[in-house]
Amino acid sequence: MLTSIIVDRVGNTNIFNIVQESGVGNPTLKANERLQSIIDDDLIAEYLEELGRIANISRSLSSLPRGGEEHQALIFQHLNLSSKLREIGEALFKQFFPEPLQEFIRDAQQSYLYFHVDAALASLPLEILHDGSSFLWEKFYVGKAIKGQDLSPSDMHPSEIINMLIIADPREDLDWARREGEMLFEHLGAFVSPKKINLTLIGGKTITKLNLLNAILGKDIIHYAGHLHFSGNPDENGWLLANDKILYAREFKMSGAQPKLIFCNSCLSARSEQTTSDASWYAQYAAAFIRAGRTSYIGTNWELPDRQPTLEFTTQFYDKVFQGKSLGEALQQSRAHAREHFSLNDLTWASYLLMGNPMQAVFRADGLVPDVTRNMLESDDVLAHYPYPLAEGYAKFHAALSAKDAGATESSEEVLTSLFYLFTQCVYFLAGIVLANYRLFNFPKAIDFAYPNARKSLEALFSALGSIRAIKTHLLAPNLLETLYIHRDSLDKIATLYEKYEAGAVNHADIETYAVTVQYLIESLLIDLDFLRHYGFYLIVEPGHRQLSFQGLDKYHAHRDIILPTQSNAVTYTELLEKTSHLVGRCVFYSPVKKLFLDLSPFMQISVGKDDAYTFAYRNAQGGAAPVLNS
Repeated sequence: MLTSIIVDRVGNTNIFNIVQESGVGNPTLKANERLQSIIDDDLIAEYLEELGRIANISRSLSSLPRGGEEHQALIFQHLNLSSKLREIGEALFKQFFPEPLQEFIRDAQQSYLYFHVDAALASLPLEILHDGSSFLWEKFYVGKAIKGQDLSPSDMHPSEIINMLIIADPREDLDWARREGEMLFEHLGAFVSPKKINLTLIGGKTITKLNLLNAILGKDIIHYAGHLHFSGNPDENGWLLANDKILYAREFKMSGAQPKLIFCNSCLSARSEQTTSDASWYAQYAAAFIRAGRTSYIGTNWELPDRQPTLEFTTQFYDKVFQGKSLGEALQQSRAHAREHFSLNDLTWASYLLMGNPMQAVFRADGLVPDVTRNMLESDDVLAHYPYPLAEGYAKFHAALSAKDAGATESSEEVLTSLFYLFTQCVYFLAGIVLANYRLFNFPKAIDFAYPNARKSLEALFSALGSIRAIKTHLLAPNLLETLYIHRDSLDKIATLYEKYEAGAVNHADIETYAVTVQYLIESLLIDLDFLRHYGFYLIVEPGHRQLSFQGLDKYHAHRDIILPTQSNAVTYTELLEKTSHLVGRCVFYSPVKKLFLDLSPFMQISVGKDDAYTFAYRNAQGGAAPVLNS
């Protein structure tokens, strides 16, 4: 149920009205009673100043060396900043809300709470006021709007496919903003199906105002990490770009962009020393972007430190959004995660607020019309975007399947043979990536690459995965470990069928059944490996940032820049020169976000001959190479 609380302010008097889904009224009112409170500006200012002081302490604690949390706890155990937030939040709660409304809030069950407040109260973080038993955000899914800037129901329909733009560090002076954009790009690319999200990352000084005005068009979500420009005139608020240029809110509005959500993790994304003392600047800033009546805006009450918890909070929020949860629910659950898992005096959970209707859902997880293609593999994607060994193996299967459909003789066995070939390519390639990761961690036990034995290669793969999981670290591709464990039983089953087939123990009458079973299992694996398109499989041809890509079949191979749009600078170029100088002639698996190369040369190699013809080969345990694929 949605409860809206409308707050007018005249002088130092606040006048409250309640609107519920069942109608307009004040259900807490007694006869001849009005919902009013009197609270002076100086008390509100004092609360905001104390809030800022607490936030500064939290930020200072976060800057201490990592690993010294026990030492910090001994020194700062008396602080307990969460308790201090509760104390001042409860004091202001009693002053701000009239007693009948206090009682209504305390007795209410969890629901959506939507404040429509006077502009003079806009920067008051109502969600972290405390009713004596809980913060408001714990009990309600909270959102806030400046009076007259509501979201109409017609604007709240979630989408089944999201167009998302990430803007990171457009001035190239906030390293944390660049890293946030890149890590978010990697996270969403890995964990949200490409059928459900069209993801674009831009950043750096190459962003011009014209570039940005074009980039924001048609986007459902815009995530901005960079500097904000605040002005007393809302239309002159904006985003700071290189060379002191500003994309103003008035230009944003005139562009025709109407995103459902703008998320700002930014310097000056809420209160600041540069602002006036009337505590209303946040409303002026956010209002300029949500005035169209369709956009919700998430920002912070204070500047957050450059730390992993900020990114973790952000990814938690987007994970909930892409599960189909409303913005209010996603924000509440992200707060709960932060308070439970972050350190005692980390106030990330208290830092965020939502300007917009908390009931709005941006993404529809389950469409009204069933998506019959959700669990179907798209051939063109595999052939164009998957690493070459997988794409080449799938091409053989696809050709055999086409021949079967055309009525070729004995095509069922050819299909099964091609499926087993595709299976071995998947096993050897994935084993090479996992074992290359394993070598990075310098485990004392050596694990050999068991090519050309598929069963032993699987055993080596999962032995390495077990060791990596035991030390609670991650592979270069974040969800590869999870994907492989999900499909472990399927891989083992295919291996068993393959061994039986190789031993000649499969009746001809069972060939069709085997083919159907293996096709289903291997295509399920390939569907879950679609995140591989966000990484690179390259032959390092010379030191630098352009390398020979082996994504897809040979017709798609080309020399490509291996950097993200946010990394186009001299520092990155120099770094890549150093990292690739010893890898020339070797094939690598590459993360553009981490700028990290996995040297795959112990397990596979690519030889380039005359006329740019090349041969791909896996290397056996003795170091010999056996050609398996040719261009």
